[in-house]
Amino acid sequence: MPELKILLINPPFEADEAVGESRSVKFVLNITPPLGLAYLASSLEQAGHRAKIVDLTSRYRYPPLDRLLAEFKPDLIGMTATTPSFPGTCRLAEKIRAISPGVPLLVGGAHVTCSPESAMATGFFDAGIIGEGEETLLEIAERFGGGKFERLEDVKGVIFRRDGRWFRTPRRPFTADLDSLPPPAYHLLPPLSHYHPTPASYRKLPVGILMTSRGCPFRCTFCDRAIFGNRVRFHGPKRVIAEFDSLVNEHGAKEIRFFDDTFTLDRERTLAVCAELERRGGKIPWTCLTAVSAVNPEVLTAMKRAGCWQVLFGLESGDDRMLKILGKGNTVEANRRGVAWARAAGLEVRADFIVGTPGETMESLENTLRFTLENELDYAHFNKFTPFPGTELYSRLTDEGYRFDFSGHCSILDHGALLYVPPTLDPDEYRAWLDRAFKRFYLRPGYILRRLKAVRTWTQFKGQARGSLSILGL
Repeated sequence: MPELKILLINPPFEADEAVGESRSVKFVLNITPPLGLAYLASSLEQAGHRAKIVDLTSRYRYPPLDRLLAEFKPDLIGMTATTPSFPGTCRLAEKIRAISPGVPLLVGGAHVTCSPESAMATGFFDAGIIGEGEETLLEIAERFGGGKFERLEDVKGVIFRRDGRWFRTPRRPFTADLDSLPPPAYHLLPPLSHYHPTPASYRKLPVGILMTSRGCPFRCTFCDRAIFGNRVRFHGPKRVIAEFDSLVNEHGAKEIRFFDDTFTLDRERTLAVCAELERRGGKIPWTCLTAVSAVNPEVLTAMKRAGCWQVLFGLESGDDRMLKILGKGNTVEANRRGVAWARAAGLEVRADFIVGTPGETMESLENTLRFTLENELDYAHFNKFTPFPGTELYSRLTDEGYRFDFSGHCSILDHGALLYVPPTLDPDEYRAWLDRAFKRFYLRPGYILRRLKAVRTWTQFKGQARGSLSILGL
C-alpha cells in the first residue's frame, strides 16, 4: 500500500458558537486535546502513512491555511465535528475546497454519526465516517489511488455519494480490544501548554488528558451514545499506566485528567491503577469523571491515596421526578450519599446538572439549586438542555413535531439562545434562573472563603480568580 499524506483537522470552535451571548464564559471553556484525531493519526502512522494534526481549537499558531496546505500537500483531508461545531466545520471545509479543490475531504465525529444524511447534504464532503474511525479510515486509505476512491461500498461505517444519491454502508462493529490500538499520537498535537481546561478542573498546568475506556452502559435520555455505544471496553491497567507515564515524562504533564465517561466502572481495574500510582507515591495529581453508582468508600479512598484530588459526578438534577425523565437510574438520596462518600475520602466534588429538559418546572429547578446549596459541592455546572441529534429526547421531541435549527448558537453554555424550552417553563423565567443559579451558588461568602482555603497552587488560584470574574459577567 503506498504511503499517503493525510491531514486531520480539528476545526475552530468560535466563541460565538461556544457561549453565544454569555461571552465572559469563554474564559472557562474546557479546551483539551482532540484525542479522537490522535488515535486516528497513530493508526495511520502504524500502517505506514504520514499523518499531520492541525488543532484549531488550541492556542497554537499555525501558518495560514493556504500555506499549510501547500507545504504539506495532503492526499486526503479528514475533519471532525460535533453538532455545535458543525457550522464552523462547514465554513472551514468551504475554504479548503477553494484552496485545494482536488483533495478529497472526509468528515467524522458525533454529528455525522448521528445525522449522516443531513451532514453530507451540505455538499462539502466526499465521504463521512460513522462511528469509531480507526479501522474505517485505514480501509478508506487502502481504497484511494489516482485521486479517487475505489469500492467504498466494501468499507463498513461510511456514507458517500453515488449516482446522485447518498450510499450508506452497514455499521462497523465496535473495537473489542482497545489495547490493540496504538497509543494516541500525542507527538502530533500542540504542546499541552497550548490548551486550557476549565479552571475548576485543575491544580497544576499543563494537564494531560487520557481516555482509558469507550462506551457507556447507562441509558440517559439526553446523551448521545452513537459513536461508542453502550458496551463498555477498557484499556488494561498496564496500558493506562504507560500512557500516564508518557504524558508526564515525554509531554510535560503536571496533572492528569481521566476523560472516560465513567472512569471507575470496572472497580478491579480502578483499584489496580490506583495501587500502582500509590506505589509511586501518588505524586502526580489527577481527576476523573465518574458516577455515584460506580463508586464506594473503598474505591474513593484508594483514589485519594493514589493522587486523585477531585471527581466529577453527573448528578443532573436534585429532583427525583426529573431524574426518572433523564433516565439516570438513581435518586436524589443516592446522589447525596455519593457526594458524602467522596468528601469523606478527602476528594473535591464537581457536579454536572442538566436543566430545562421536558417536564422541568420552576419547582424542580429550585430543588436542583437547593441540592447544590445543601450538599458540599465544590463546583456546580448548570448546563442548559439542548436536544442534540442521537439522543432519546431528541427523537421523542421530533416525533412530537418539534424541529431544531442547529446552524446558530446551540451550546449548553449559551443562556441567550434557547433552542428548546419545555412548555412547563416560561422562557424569560428560565433564562433568569440560569443566570441566578450560577451567581447564587458561586457568590456565597462562605463558599468563597472555603474555596480560598482549598487552593493549593498559584496556578489554581489564578484559574479560580478568572473563573469567578466570568461568573460575575454572565
